[in-house]
Amino acid sequence: MMSGGCDESPVAPTEAAPSVDRVVFVSSATFTGGLGGVRAADQTCSDLAVAAGLAGIYRAWLSDDAGRSPSVTFTRSDAPFVMTSGVRVADHWADLTDGTINNPIVVDEQGHQPDTVPVVWTGTDPSGQPAASGATCRGWTDASGGVSGQVGVFDAIGLGWSVSPTVACDQLARLYCFEQ
Repeated sequence: MMSGGCDESPVAPTEAAPSVDRVVFVSSATFTGGLGGVRAADQTCSDLAVAAGLAGIYRAWLSDDAGRSPSVTFTRSDAPFVMTSGVRVADHWADLTDGTINNPIVVDEQGHQPDTVPVVWTGTDPSGQPAASGATCRGWTDASGGVSGQVGVFDAIGLGWSVSPTVACDQLARLYCFEQ
């Protein structure tokens, strides 16, 4: 007769510490491609989050030609990425950057779904690397119509969520903001 339960076995599973979800949202505000650079876009994401009562540090899903990109600047973690509505976008960093996401990022920092301007400035491919197009509105500092920027579409789950056709930098688009 055996004594003890499974929890006394040296090979019994142990309870893992719960992971803390990371919030992601599409910005309620729209911008031309003259964002002031990646750092300014990061600050915009943080400002939008604070105004909506969201805790944490936020970065824009944005790359430039100076080497800044989510693959370099984002904190990688096993925590799930969820919208402010609680709907899961990706199970963890590797899932986020595998080419598709679980659900489109269609909820803003206030918990609403924008009904206009479905494009999002990215300059980034779905792996978090700078997009092959190199279209970054001259490092996100130029809002002129003769320059282009890489966008994604916020209601897509395939590659298009991060890489869709480029648009002129004088057009309006949103930002994807990710809690770090």
